[in-house]
Amino acid sequence: MKWLRVVLSLILLTGIFWGLQFRHGFVPPLGKFLNPFSGFWQNSTRTDYIREKMTLPGLKDSVTVLWDERHVPHVFASNTHDLYQTQGYITARDRLWQMEFQTHYAAGRLSEIMGKETLDRDRYLRRIGMVYAAEKALQAVESSPQLQEIIKAYTQGVNQYIHTLNRKTLPVEYKILDYHPEPWTPLKCMLLLKYMALDLTSASSDAALTRSRKVFPESVIKKIYPLFGPFVDPVIPAGTSWDFEPSLPEKPEETSEEKPLLPFQEGSQRKLSYGETFPKGSNNWAVSGKKTDSGFPIL
Repeated sequence: MKWLRVVLSLILLTGIFWGLQFRHGFVPPLGKFLNPFSGFWQNSTRTDYIREKMTLPGLKDSVTVLWDERHVPHVFASNTHDLYQTQGYITARDRLWQMEFQTHYAAGRLSEIMGKETLDRDRYLRRIGMVYAAEKALQAVESSPQLQEIIKAYTQGVNQYIHTLNRKTLPVEYKILDYHPEPWTPLKCMLLLKYMALDLTSASSDAALTRSRKVFPESVIKKIYPLFGPFVDPVIPAGTSWDFEPSLPEKPEETSEEKPLLPFQEGSQRKLSYGETFPKGSNNWAVSGKKTDSGFPIL
C-alpha cells in the first residue's frame, strides 16, 4: 500500500508538471505563464521607458530618435544604413510579435504555432505561392545595391532587438502561444510585402463568388453579398440639395500614343458585378476649412 501511494503520487506529480509546462490547445503553459519571475506579470511591470542614450553596434554615425507626445518615433540619421538599421530596431521594439506573426501567416506556417486549426489556411497560402513570390521579390531587391543595403540594415536592426530578449522580456503574445521569435531575414521583409499585396488586392473571394453566382439567382446574390452593407450610410444625408455647379476638368490634349482606359473613364467596358458605377473609396469625407486650424479644407 505504501509503494502504491508513492507511485500514484509520482504519477500525479508528473501529470501536474506536464500540464503546467506545456500548452494545451489555446491554453498557455500555466507554469511558465504564471511564473512570477518570467511570466506575464513581468509584462505588466514594463513601461514605455525610452533610454536617453544607447549603443547600437554597426552604426556608422550617431543617430537621433525623437519621440513625440504620442510616442511616435522620428528618426534622424546622416546616412541610409543607419536610418534603416535604427528603424528596424525601433519597429521590432514596438511591434515584433505582429510583424513576425504576419510572416508566419504569409509563409503558410501558422500551424507550427497554432496547431491543426490553421492547416487549411497554411495550405492555401502555400498553394498560391506566397514564398515563391517573396523569393522572386528578394531577387529583384538584391539586384539593386541601394535596396540591398536598406534591407540588410533593417534586418540587422530587427535582430539586434531580438537578441536583447529573454523569457522575462518576451512580448506577452509569445508567452501565451509558447514560442520564441526567429532571427529576422530579408526574406521575411519580402513576405510582409507580399502579405500586404495579397491583402490589398481584395480579389481572393472571386472564385467563391463565381461559384455562388452559378448556383443562386441574382436576387439572392444581392441579398447575401450586397454592394453596400445595411448599416453603411454615406456621410452626406440622402436628399441633400447641392448649391453649386460641379466643374468639369479640362480635356487633355490628344496625343498619337494610345493609352488604356482606366476603369472609371468614359468608354470603359469594365463594370462592377452588381452595378454600373464604382464605389467612391474608403476615405470619402471632407472637413470644411471653417473647422480646421489652418483654415484649409481636409479631404
